[in-house]
Amino acid sequence: MNGTIVAVNRQLGALVAETPDHKCVVLGTLGRVTAEVGDVVGVVDGDWSEVGSKVIDNVTQGTKMQMTLQAVDITRTDAIGRMTVL
Repeated sequence: MNGTIVAVNRQLGALVAETPDHKCVVLGTLGRVTAEVGDVVGVVDGDWSEVGSKVIDNVTQGTKMQMTLQAVDITRTDAIGRMTVL
């Protein structure tokens, strides 16, 4: 299942993606975040159901990112709040 990026914090290397069922995930990385709000992303192997290291496919830009799923199945407000204090 794909999601759409709804928030990006480049200083912390974090982003929030919202799935079609309106649940959000918080993703973090130690690398550079090149994704933009509105980009469509998906997990390469697996899904958004459990935290841990994942390869994320940025379908919009045609790139892949190694990220850590920090939180899953939360509201957009909670996700954006968590993204600011990773």
